[in-house]
Amino acid sequence: MSSLYEQHSTPLQSMLLYVQDHNMSSDWTKSAPWIWLPTHHEDESQPGRYFLFRKSFHWKRDGHDAFPVHISADSRYRLFVNGQRVSFGPCKSYPERWYYETVDILPFLIEGENTISARVLRYSCVHAGSSSIISTELPGFMVHGEIEGFSLSTDSSWKCTQETSRRIIPHAEWNYILGPPFMSNNERVSEDRSLSGWRLSGFDDSNWENAVSAFRPAKMLPMLSPWKLTERTIPVLPEIEGTFDGIVKCQGSISHDQWTDFIKKGTPVNIPAGESAIVDIECLSLTTAFVNLQCAGGVGSTITILYAECYEKDLGVETAPFPMPRTKSLRSDSNGRLYGVKDVYTVTDGERDQTFEPFWFRAFRYIQLHIQTTSHPLTLNAFTLRETYYPLEISTQIQAGPELDQIWAVSMRTLQNCRHETYEDCPFYEQNQFASDSRLQMLFTYQISSDDRLARKTLEEFHASRCPDGLIKAQFPAGFRSKQIPQFSLSFVAMVWDHMRYFGDRTLVRRYLSTIDGILGHFDERINALGLVGHFDDDTWPFVDWVPEWTVPGNIFHSCMPRSYHATGAATINSLVYILGLMQAAEACEFVGRHDTAAEYRRRAQELRDAVNTHCYDGLYLDGPSSKEYSQHSQVFAVLSETVTGQQAREVVGRLGETSLVRCSSALQFYVFRAVEKVGLYDGLFGTLLDPWRRMLAEQLTTWAEFEDNPRSDCHGWSACPINEIVTQIYGVKPVRPGQRLRIEPRVELLARAEGTFATSVGHVRVRWEQDLEVEVSEDVEAEIVFRGSVYPVHFTGGKALTFP
Repeated sequence: MSSLYEQHSTPLQSMLLYVQDHNMSSDWTKSAPWIWLPTHHEDESQPGRYFLFRKSFHWKRDGHDAFPVHISADSRYRLFVNGQRVSFGPCKSYPERWYYETVDILPFLIEGENTISARVLRYSCVHAGSSSIISTELPGFMVHGEIEGFSLSTDSSWKCTQETSRRIIPHAEWNYILGPPFMSNNERVSEDRSLSGWRLSGFDDSNWENAVSAFRPAKMLPMLSPWKLTERTIPVLPEIEGTFDGIVKCQGSISHDQWTDFIKKGTPVNIPAGESAIVDIECLSLTTAFVNLQCAGGVGSTITILYAECYEKDLGVETAPFPMPRTKSLRSDSNGRLYGVKDVYTVTDGERDQTFEPFWFRAFRYIQLHIQTTSHPLTLNAFTLRETYYPLEISTQIQAGPELDQIWAVSMRTLQNCRHETYEDCPFYEQNQFASDSRLQMLFTYQISSDDRLARKTLEEFHASRCPDGLIKAQFPAGFRSKQIPQFSLSFVAMVWDHMRYFGDRTLVRRYLSTIDGILGHFDERINALGLVGHFDDDTWPFVDWVPEWTVPGNIFHSCMPRSYHATGAATINSLVYILGLMQAAEACEFVGRHDTAAEYRRRAQELRDAVNTHCYDGLYLDGPSSKEYSQHSQVFAVLSETVTGQQAREVVGRLGETSLVRCSSALQFYVFRAVEKVGLYDGLFGTLLDPWRRMLAEQLTTWAEFEDNPRSDCHGWSACPINEIVTQIYGVKPVRPGQRLRIEPRVELLARAEGTFATSVGHVRVRWEQDLEVEVSEDVEAEIVFRGSVYPVHFTGGKALTFP
């Protein structure tokens, strides 16, 4: 038995256990028993620290069928019962919605003495820690579990101590070749003999402190707890046992075959005294997983575990105090070098078997072990992994030929690795939930699954992040304040619009319209004398795209936007994306009956179109008024915003390949596809537009890179847009009316034969064509079929297939 998920869940039943028969009143959340160390103080020198909690108790089985407990912590916890992993959390939170998990610990209890324990990682509130995990002003750990007068709830009977032998690697030791230390979760561990067996009964905790209440409000003051506890809304993440796939190369006295047997068969490896052994271990694709290393003997040995996305050009140095330009080509070329984050484990007890497992999961395709023994030989007994990601129930499957099937598989893997307790920009470097990235990842999720729980959580989080100026935060949840990106707020409008089209939930749309109004109001307040969106506040980063032509050396926050923004006071694209947001908001308002507001938004959009066409057009759309610089960005969004239409729009799109235009990076390729679709040139340009993904396949990526010109990240969710193209364009499965009606319009000119099954909000859809088109829908639904130029309005009876010639 290794985890609650494995014992109690199946892929179709992966939500955290909630035992209705034993559910306790929600009142407990208002007086939850948070505890902490009595001698705690925040440490300004460390991003985060580890703390241990435990309680031993006697248990007698008396016919109970469950023992549910609620758990949470500030910042994160790993809960154990009798040494076995039971729960990991809390789900990424913010003070107004601080999540707790509910688990049944009964299967882990034994007759007699038992121990419940937890390791808690507390990120400092006075030192920059993780950029995606929030800490409140108080540390705390909480367990609430009561059954028939028996309590395991946290109180002064719990013992606690700081785990000083496990440290977050401080920023002063960070390798800035990798960029900023966004996650701050790599560890340096020297196993402490005195803590051996701390998770088990019989451990001597007499030197530990008794816990005290973490929250002590003053008498008669209306003080509330810093944590507003909320039940977790998404499934528990699985931890799926796995193994590594192979050995790439090794140095030292241990042979390649011995290392292979070690990772494949679990055959122990004996590292002689005075040895320096290095081995590069691979997974067939980039993976997000917990790793576990078991060893014995070898007191004084140091094991460094390096996690890397790929092999790349050797920079000639291992570390540097600043980022350096990196060159990635053939990702599996072992003649290159592995650069990545590191954990360091020092063996301090040669008499007992020892285990090193980092607290947080790691992202990697390659792992390098560097073992340095001293005067004692070291035995490595096992090195394993447990893969983890959001357990999306995927219903969409395709068979579209070798190339598209391969592109589909890599896209799905990319999206999986960027989906945990939030959507993430990239799992390796940041794990931040950005609004622009999340909008696309949410949309791609709707096309492969009817599970929108993570999407709903994301919508609620960005809604909760609203600022006084009307914008949402560009990144949320966020462990510290960071630069605002105004344009990312418009992605929230698109999020609501997408969900409306796929699910037709009027209640959800109404809930978020006030946030949309605030966002659009922020942009409207920045209309300048020309009628264009002008400058944003000085302390913001008006990011548009990662393109080399917009780089300002030494000033990242003046980079990534058209030069005209600073030169002329306005960038055309900011007006165009605002128009698109107004169009989407108008449709959402119409959907819930706010017709006057919809008309107002459409009026604003038309005024902006007129201003753009007056000041920013001279055959192509300029990057700014009087700019004489051009980009694909301005052309693409001029089309999408209907600032240019008809034959003129087709001509604009037809010129996207001109070398004088700054090109969109991977971040915006989705929108390039949409502009090409909108003007009816999709069939002719699809093959060319797919070339960046072909190049990545040729470079042996197993997930899609962040962008081509500087592929810092080899796994980035926005690059998974082939999912959208294959589902909505190749197979042509898309919503027509919000949540009610389907349109199926396969592009048979691009693919002579194909078959697939698709998740939709109105049931599963099976589509197949060769000579004729065959469509089957699992539920009764109205649909519009378009095949070989003919349009068929049809009503499907659930489970009955229809054929179209």
